[in-house]
Amino acid sequence: MTYKTASDLTKMMLEYLDNLGYEVWRNNNLAVKGRSFIGKKGLPDIIGYHKNYGQFIACEIKAIGDRLSVSQMGFLTHLGMCGGTSIVCQQVSDGTINLTIFLDNGESKISTWDEYKGEFKESGVSDC
Repeated sequence: MTYKTASDLTKMMLEYLDNLGYEVWRNNNLAVKGRSFIGKKGLPDIIGYHKNYGQFIACEIKAIGDRLSVSQMGFLTHLGMCGGTSIVCQQVSDGTINLTIFLDNGESKISTWDEYKGEFKESGVSDC
């Protein structure tokens, strides 16, 4: 595996989540030059819902070197504690992409991308 851009990671996650039964789309929430920001800070890159259960999902994408803002962490943590599916997909090195799922008990579950199988494998649970 080689370095992936944020756009590559977004495409990968859109396809992955679609295969898991989610209706998901890219959520652009950017400031526009010359206008004041009118959106909500911390909204994730991908949002949607499960096609069978209606459960809301939010996924933040981070390329190598990118970090979550306080607003993004707050949104994802709160969504996870309210019962929504809350995820960060982050490439942490040239060969490793981690998926962190925020759980309703304040912990998070971490999985690592298996390029050969095209899926995430659980690697542990940690405190947020």
